[in-house]
Amino acid sequence: MAGERLRPPGWTEISAVCTAPEARGRGHAARLVNALIARIAARNERPFLHVAEANTGAIALYERLGFETRKHVTFRGFRTP
Repeated sequence: MAGERLRPPGWTEISAVCTAPEARGRGHAARLVNALIARIAARNERPFLHVAEANTGAIALYERLGFETRKHVTFRGFRTP
């Protein structure tokens, strides 16, 4: 699955890209992300995304699709009691 989330002016975030473990390696994520890139570009917007630094498989895919690392971000999670 893959979708769109944040839309600052001129940009659209590609979000929630994931593939079931038993379906990996078949190009599903690449096809979905490419379809989103085309849809975003048709609106004259630029796609962007974020990925955890430890997710090397996703990073390799995104780089093959033309994305580049622009900034490293620290993610923090909080739980309410």
